[in-house]
Amino acid sequence: MKKFYFLLFFGLLFNIGFSQESICEKFKIGKFLYTSEGLPDITVTRTKTTQTETIKESPEVIQGTIVWKSNCTYEFIFTKGPVPELIGRTMSVEIFNINGNTAKGKALFEGKYVNFGLEKLD
Repeated sequence: MKKFYFLLFFGLLFNIGFSQESICEKFKIGKFLYTSEGLPDITVTRTKTTQTETIKESPEVIQGTIVWKSNCTYEFIFTKGPVPELIGRTMSVEIFNINGNTAKGKALFEGKYVNFGLEKLD
């Protein structure tokens, strides 16, 4: 009986892991809206290897390359933006709590975390 429960538990974990993988796929390429309390909304356009961020009500654009580290985590390397000191620096991002076309995320940059909401626009 213990063996049955172990196999059932392992099967559920295995299934959840692969479900998470397929769910995160929809957040890898497309157009997204990032929102975070106290910060302006950001529209993000992402291809397989690049990301362009447009800050709401601002002419500023931030660009970078994307390196996916796992199914739901990636690194964003700044390549262009209004602050030259950021060029070449890396921000780590994790996507989680996926529900349809929305999710939550967490970004780590130079020791500081920023939590954000994420919505797939197209």
